[in-house]
Amino acid sequence: METTNLIAVDLGASSGRLISGQFDGKQIKLKEQFRFSNNPVELNGSLYWDYLKIFQEIKYGLSIAMKDLGRLDGMSVDTWGVDYGLVTKKGELLFAPHSYRDSRTNGYEQMMAKSINNPELFRETGNQPAKINTNLQLFADVQRYPFIKDQVERVLLMPNLVNYFFSGIQENEFTIASTTGLLSAESRDWDYSTLDQLGIPRRWFSKLTTGGRVSGPILPAISAELQLNTDMQVISGVGHDTASALLALPISQQDRQQVAFISCGTWSIIGRQTSATVVSDEAYQAGLTNEGCFDGSNRLLRNLTGLWIIQELQKEWSYKGEVVGFSKMVAEAETSESNNAYIDPNAELFTSPGEMEEKIKRFLSDTQQPLPENRGQLIRVVIESLALSYKQAIDSLEHVTNKPINAIHMFGGGIQNEMLVRLTADFTGKPVITGPVEASVMGNIVSQLQVLDKLAPEATQAVMNNSFTVKRIVPSTQKDLADKYTSFKNAIESAKLVALS
Repeated sequence: METTNLIAVDLGASSGRLISGQFDGKQIKLKEQFRFSNNPVELNGSLYWDYLKIFQEIKYGLSIAMKDLGRLDGMSVDTWGVDYGLVTKKGELLFAPHSYRDSRTNGYEQMMAKSINNPELFRETGNQPAKINTNLQLFADVQRYPFIKDQVERVLLMPNLVNYFFSGIQENEFTIASTTGLLSAESRDWDYSTLDQLGIPRRWFSKLTTGGRVSGPILPAISAELQLNTDMQVISGVGHDTASALLALPISQQDRQQVAFISCGTWSIIGRQTSATVVSDEAYQAGLTNEGCFDGSNRLLRNLTGLWIIQELQKEWSYKGEVVGFSKMVAEAETSESNNAYIDPNAELFTSPGEMEEKIKRFLSDTQQPLPENRGQLIRVVIESLALSYKQAIDSLEHVTNKPINAIHMFGGGIQNEMLVRLTADFTGKPVITGPVEASVMGNIVSQLQVLDKLAPEATQAVMNNSFTVKRIVPSTQKDLADKYTSFKNAIESAKLVALS
């Protein structure tokens, strides 16, 4: 079989990568071609994505990949969820896309709840209401800038916006659209009732693409500028990075609903696949949300603030003149004794940047827990709290679906934190399978191969087993695990009481 050369453009909330995938019919070989920073830009109190830089950096990466491989058969983009660009009738962006951490939604939650309250919104869309959600962002935009109703022709979610830059085709893909809070939980298509209640024009949303499709050849001007082969295709593959990662797991189709997954990165995303959306009151109270898979099925999950806290600590210490690498941070935590103090990683206190060490100590003080005696102990507080929050989410998933979970698949950069992986196995009491680190990239390539009819879904597991190795971590038995979990839950409840006082 002739080798197929594909490019996965994997955009994260802090960096972007272009990674090539070469498929020979049996195995996919990944190679990083180019990496660039992708931090939101703060301007006059607002946070924006630098879309012009993203476009230019991707072009540069494509030129590097072309020189390396000699031919590129296709490219596809995956990103984080919820963010978008507003495209005018002339095909231009009206504003730079805002980051989900932008503050412009402040004050609009209660106003939106008057149009549709949170429990109703969850039952209608399957998405847990949150400040970062597309529905609230768009609702705030319409209130702040009424003129956009006339000026905007299309809302394009981030991976589809970037695809548009390279193909000229405006379309939204199912997995990324499922993060918006604007799809019907029943039909899994745009929910016109919700759009109408929120005053968001229906025409902004084109027909969804499910299962991917070829958008078309890369624009001739870009092909000529970068000296690419003119038949290179822009592919609407799996748009959401977590859905992309799930596609790469070496699991048979019949076993996919028996396991849980943890996407471990800036965010921690814990979930399991289900055949349909789950919109019960129990799911709502547990903070669970529904998002889509590439084949149109569902993933029931919980979003937690994850390694963001560790990343913020690292940045904070670097500003003070001490660069502390992640491996050193973990090593210090490993050698420090646990002080049995815990934070709620998902508390609103930890969602904004800055002063993270002080915020952790404030949480511990407010909940009357012992403060860490050194930096290693502080880091251990965060890592243990993350693993315990994973256990809490896994317990909720089992309870809400009334189905046991046999194992946990962890993927993403966070699996290189062996302490976090080991504690996750210990605290949940379930075996943890790790890999691949580059799960979202591998899934991106897999989706392109499936769209191009070069890889059948039923053959994917064998190709994944040929393409990377996984590790299996068996949980150990420790006497104090139950006590730790009780203390963790007590800390969360204490924090709620403090917030109410």
